[in-house]
Amino acid sequence: MKRIFLILLCLSALVIPTKTEAKSFDFSGYYCDSKQSQNDGTFLLTCHIVVKTDYNINHVAGKLHLKNVTLKEIKTKSDWKSNNGLSSDVDFTSATTHMGSMTVADLIFTGNLSDTECTASFEPLKAEEVVTTPTTPEEPNPVCGVLDNEFYGKNGTKVTEEKYYEECYNYVCTVVDNKYYYNSEGKSVSYDVFLEDCSSDEYIPATPNTGIDYGYIVLPLGIISLIVIKKLAHKNTKIYKI
Repeated sequence: MKRIFLILLCLSALVIPTKTEAKSFDFSGYYCDSKQSQNDGTFLLTCHIVVKTDYNINHVAGKLHLKNVTLKEIKTKSDWKSNNGLSSDVDFTSATTHMGSMTVADLIFTGNLSDTECTASFEPLKAEEVVTTPTTPEEPNPVCGVLDNEFYGKNGTKVTEEKYYEECYNYVCTVVDNKYYYNSEGKSVSYDVFLEDCSSDEYIPATPNTGIDYGYIVLPLGIISLIVIKKLAHKNTKIYKI
């Protein structure tokens, strides 16, 4: 009998619900001062958003229900900040968390003294703690630059070395590193197209954007041919020093 009693006692302990304290917030402290006449037929009305919580919060939101009054100004308290301006959907955040009873902001309304019914009620919506994860801003890629042996073009996107020279330098009728050929429009072309385009006339292109103040002259086809022969004989020698 004693054993049965102990078993029933253990089972009852399992089914009895455990009481837990729920988090709660209270905006019943919201109140408004008396109207202040402005001696011009209008008045100012100051109302106070007061919240009481038993947990940490850094975000408060609510909705204003206004009749014959207009929100003129918001004065926040402590480190609270207003996020929605003079909207009837008020939203506040703070840099630090708060707990207990606190005034979040004073709301200043204006209206006409001739209006018999003027109200500025507040409907609370949220009182919570919002945890934000800091993000590291991405550093923009360099425009027309080289970073970690990667080439970036005029839009800051990765490009090939050949495209990098085409977009970022004014190489007209120029050979770069004995492997890239740029025509009279500064476009990368094949060697044959380069000879055909750049040997008919003499070009004095604009100075490349390298900070070095000198230009390049492409000679007629006969002289270029001699240079090409010399180039083939000395593979490590550049036709044009870049």
